[in-house]
Amino acid sequence: MRDQGRLVEWFDEKGYGFIQPNDAFKDRVFLHIKDFARPGPRPIVGCALEYLVILDERGRYRAQQVTYLKASQVIEHKAAPTKSQQKQTWTPMKIGILVYIGFMVIASLAKWLPPYSLLFVSLMNALSYWLYAQDKEAAQLGNRRVPEQTLHIVDALGGWCAGWYAQQKLRHKTQKQPFRQIYFCTIAFHILLICWLISPLNVFY
Repeated sequence: MRDQGRLVEWFDEKGYGFIQPNDAFKDRVFLHIKDFARPGPRPIVGCALEYLVILDERGRYRAQQVTYLKASQVIEHKAAPTKSQQKQTWTPMKIGILVYIGFMVIASLAKWLPPYSLLFVSLMNALSYWLYAQDKEAAQLGNRRVPEQTLHIVDALGGWCAGWYAQQKLRHKTQKQPFRQIYFCTIAFHILLICWLISPLNVFY
């Protein structure tokens, strides 16, 4: 699939940089100088580009068959919502997270859950956000990535709230499939785990 964007970061001595798609909701795309369709002037930050998007062996979005665009060829997309607009938007996911947090607090105070359950889930959320941030940085720099299995395990153990927040704030893993399907499966698994912990079937507590 071909897309359009602007070069937002370029390391000329290393010959690579990053494109921000015109659709502000999409993740940045890695670009190497050899990925241009034909020789031309050295890229500069701000230039408009058209490119084919692929997922490379490192799991990052990469531009291929890149060409320069004239101003008349640029297709504008709607801008990302402002912070004030984002705060006013109550999505089902945000409501679900608030309900979940409220329930966990009540269940812990009422001692429906094993001791330190709330603390454990809080630590998992902190770890989840940190791992997503590390994976995002590694994707941009071309370093070793955080295994997706690790992200899923931490989310399944309670870190899914921060995992969702990291995906939105960092614009990371928001489009990649099947990662998103598995992520929602980890939420379902965690909810089932909580239901089991507070049910009579839990013989360990």
